[in-house]
Amino acid sequence: MMLQVACCTLLLLLLLGMGGKAEVSRHRLTIFAEAGRMECYHQAVAATELIFVEYQVIHGGQGEPHINFNLMDPLRRLLVTDHKQGKVKHKLVANETGIYKLCFDNTISSFNQKIVVFNLEIAAANHEELERQLLIKDMTTDYHFDRTYTHLDDYLTKISLNIMRSRQSQDYIRTNEAKDRKLAESSFTLVNNWSCAQFIAMIIVGMLQVFMLRSIFNTDGRIYKFWKKI
Repeated sequence: MMLQVACCTLLLLLLLGMGGKAEVSRHRLTIFAEAGRMECYHQAVAATELIFVEYQVIHGGQGEPHINFNLMDPLRRLLVTDHKQGKVKHKLVANETGIYKLCFDNTISSFNQKIVVFNLEIAAANHEELERQLLIKDMTTDYHFDRTYTHLDDYLTKISLNIMRSRQSQDYIRTNEAKDRKLAESSFTLVNNWSCAQFIAMIIVGMLQVFMLRSIFNTDGRIYKFWKKI
């Protein structure tokens, strides 16, 4: 009996491990969409798989925090088109197997760089998930094995929840860091440009003052005669 339970436990863990790798693929990226450019990313998706896309413009430069978004299938047919959106979620089922293309279009801006955070999740088809759940249900008929699996599942659920919370906290910190860094760089550039303009203006005014003083005391010059007439 113990050998049977151990074999069932090992088989169940292998199924869960294989299912976890094949069923869900998650990606989270923070991108910088330059003004007048389009940033595109490619993802392999099988037919009938679920595609979850969520994005948010966290910094719009000196303009509005929005951007254009396109999602295309392997035949480059438009599946999703967003125009000047700041925060959007999409969920759809893949009809074709191949490379899907996601594009963030910032050609609507001539000068403003946009910072975009987006999540992409590829989940297994519903019928595959149902088959896996039915297989697990058939394997857990024994009471002792069911109790062991329940405790193990509780521990795994707690670990997964803690990891998810830690990752969310880290993503939030990285998002704020990117936003603060962009603001600091913009302020630094603005201060430098303004300082250079003031420095050049001071040089021009100083040279003009020297020239005017010299023209006043130079009695043979044209400028002196002009001032005398005035």
